[in-house]
Amino acid sequence: MYSSVVRYMQKKFFGLDEIKDAMVVDSEGFIYGYVKDFQVVEDDVKLAVYISSKVNELVVDVEKLKSVLSTRASLRGDEPLELLVSIARRDGLDIPYKVAEKEFVWLKGFVSVSEIQLIDVKRVSVDDTDSIIKIVLLKTPREALFRGIPIQSAKPIYRVDQVLNKIVVSMSRGVLGIAKEVVVGAGEIGFRVYRVRSFKNVVNWISFIAQVKKLGFRDAYEKLVEFRDPYRFSKLDISVVKNVEEILKDLKEKDKVMAILQEFIEVESGATEFEDVPFNDIVKVGDIVISR
Repeated sequence: MYSSVVRYMQKKFFGLDEIKDAMVVDSEGFIYGYVKDFQVVEDDVKLAVYISSKVNELVVDVEKLKSVLSTRASLRGDEPLELLVSIARRDGLDIPYKVAEKEFVWLKGFVSVSEIQLIDVKRVSVDDTDSIIKIVLLKTPREALFRGIPIQSAKPIYRVDQVLNKIVVSMSRGVLGIAKEVVVGAGEIGFRVYRVRSFKNVVNWISFIAQVKKLGFRDAYEKLVEFRDPYRFSKLDISVVKNVEEILKDLKEKDKVMAILQEFIEVESGATEFEDVPFNDIVKVGDIVISR
């Protein structure tokens, strides 16, 4: 199925700097690792793929150690850790420790370019996620085999919740975005996949000003209307809150007016860019979703 779709794609070449740290995804939708480097082997190029994990490690609390020693000795501030520890031990002091998170990186394997189905790089900005998504999609089920997951020859049946909130990659068009909503059509269901979906907080300025006037905060009302005419600016960006605090700082009713302002903060939808993907077009669902 993959080859029949991909032959219509326009091929594109990528340098290491363009796909370094790209997510390497196998044909079952499982993440195999991330691109670390290129390795040239005779007439082939392989991608060196790494994985990483974070562990907690007990390390010397350098700042605390310096603080303890500074009460007993004159320090320049740039002493190496080894010297600080030796001074503490000489003086019979306990060495302070703390738990720190440390990342370990391992080379997982090499992927030949002949295994690559698709490479794509796209910016996705959805809700709180704004990032460049780099994908190297493989023809082979390398990660599934690595995890010992059985490979199914027939198309599996997936649940709707298995698709939502995952990255969707089309075998013919690359990264589509993130599946955020279920949609329905004539006799079928699908997923609304967003590449751009933003929200912003605004102040309903005209309603806020009207409420301030209604409650009799005259001084505050006059200062706020002078700052922004509510009939010209019915809504303002949330950043205006700092301006309002500054404007009202000398008024005794400041706290009451600021509390009123909180009642008129609203969420508005911003730019959107999406496409609807039929459920029948979903080919594989793993860590990410693969569609036709």
